[in-house]
This record gives sequence, structure tokens and C-alpha cells, in this order.
Amino acid sequence: MDLRQLRYFVAIAERGSFSAAASALNVAQSALSRHMKALEQEMGGLLFERGRHGIAISESGKILLDRARYMLGEIDNIRAEVSLENREPGGTVRLAAPSTLADILFAPLAQHVARRFPRVRVQFSEGLTEELCGRVLRGALDLALVTTPQRNEHLDYVELFTEGVYLIGAPDDPRMRTRSFTPGAVAALPLILPLSEVGRALLPERPACAFRVDNMIPLKQMVMAGLGYGFLPYSGIHQELAAGTLAAVEIPWIRARRVLALPRDRPTSRATREMVAAIKAVSATLIADGRIRCVTSRPISPRKR
Repeated sequence: MDLRQLRYFVAIAERGSFSAAASALNVAQSALSRHMKALEQEMGGLLFERGRHGIAISESGKILLDRARYMLGEIDNIRAEVSLENREPGGTVRLAAPSTLADILFAPLAQHVARRFPRVRVQFSEGLTEELCGRVLRGALDLALVTTPQRNEHLDYVELFTEGVYLIGAPDDPRMRTRSFTPGAVAALPLILPLSEVGRALLPERPACAFRVDNMIPLKQMVMAGLGYGFLPYSGIHQELAAGTLAAVEIPWIRARRVLALPRDRPTSRATREMVAAIKAVSATLIADGRIRCVTSRPISPRKR
């Protein structure tokens, strides 16, 4: 039994004759007869009662007719849903990023998705690189925007851009008038560092650490209060620099490599693939607007002292 036989059977049953069904289906009447004979053999009995005045559906045929209508309706629904998905993706995409990128990226990305893909729903969240990679691996996220991740055989990385990193301090701090810092000079400062191992690994020396925090906003507030110094890319501090509430000195021997992490061993939905393209497009706009400052991926070797 196949779908074509079921469609032929329903057409004959609804029209009451082989000739009318053949005309409606644009199929030779002899072909319909062959298919119905094969279907009846498979079902083990007559589906139509044939008489002098035409055909009538049998009792067993009535049972098949109900089931066939349901099955064909479901097939039509599946075809319509798949066709719609191919034209316009839908579903939910779970995306996360560090706070340094979430603050600048999530709002314009949501606007982009709402305009282009109204059937897509996005769940936004924040976290540190190691945590986000773990959530992707566990299936709790569809993709994550992470910073300088460790290699992992179960993750695929899509390169986005590389940002320069700045030492930030209070605007009236005389140390922030220095044009450059050596690693030794940085290590001697009271630093406010991320909890992330990736973030701490960017420093060539183990500095004294006054506080540790996993979110960009409290980090900047602590720096403004004069409690220490922090590291952030330009995208995370451009507003404060323009307002004069923070001062910054670029640290050329630190780079923030921004990549998308996706599961290697699981298929990605159409909505997730479109989200990757959307993130690239919005990132390009932010770079063109000067809110993200890109640098080469290879950091400049630091001067020791």
C-alpha cells in the first residue's frame, strides 16, 4: 500500500465511479482498476461492491476510507509545514554570549530577526565562555558567541572578528595618562578580573587581583569607583569613553577572538543557520558604525618591563 493507491481509493469512493475518478485525477481508468485490484489483494478483501448500476463502497472499504482520509490529511499538513519552513524558518533558537557582547549585540539582533524571520523565537542569555561551551555541548544552547575558546572536538567554531582589549580605569586616574603598559606594570595594578579562565589566561603574568566579577556592568562600576582596573574590548566601553566616565589604554598584546560555537555532532535547524547569518550581518553593521573595533588576530608580543 502506498500513498498513490490511497489517493486513488479516496477519489473513487468520493466520486462513486472509476470513470469520474479517472477524469478528476487525469489517470487512465485501466490504471485505477489495476491499483485497486492490488490494494484489495493486500487488504484481503473487496473495498468496492460492483453491480449493474455501478459501484458502492464495502463495509471494509468504509473503514479504510476513514483511515485514508486521516493519513492523507496528515501528509498534506506535513507538506504544508515543511514548505512553509523552507520559505520562512520558524521555531526557537537559544543563543548566549558574554555580557561584553550581549550588551551591544542582542538588541539590534532581535530587531533584525523580527524584521526578517517573524516566525523565529530567540531565547537570549549571558555567561562566561567555558560555561557557554558546556551548555552547547549539553544541548541547552543551539549556539553561543564566545571569546577565545579552547579547542574541542565536539564543537565547530565560526570566526566572527577579533577585538583589541583595553585597560580601563577611572578618568581622573593619573596612571591612565600612560600611553602603554608592559605586562609587569599591569601585573602590579589592583585588577578586577573575570571569573573566566579564558579571560585570566590572556595575561602573560599572574597579577594581583582585587576583585573578580563575571559581568561587564558591575566591573565598570567598580572601576569608576576607583576600586581597581579592568580589561574590556572597545565595544564594551565606547559609551563610557564618549561620556568621559572611563579612561582606557589599549593593550596590544591582548586580543579577544570572537567566534560562534555550534555542536558538531547534532544537526542545526534552518532557524539556527539563519541566526548565524544574522549575527554576521549585525556584527558587520556594528563594525562599520565604529562600535566594534577590529584588529588582527595575532597579538603583538609584550615587552616584559
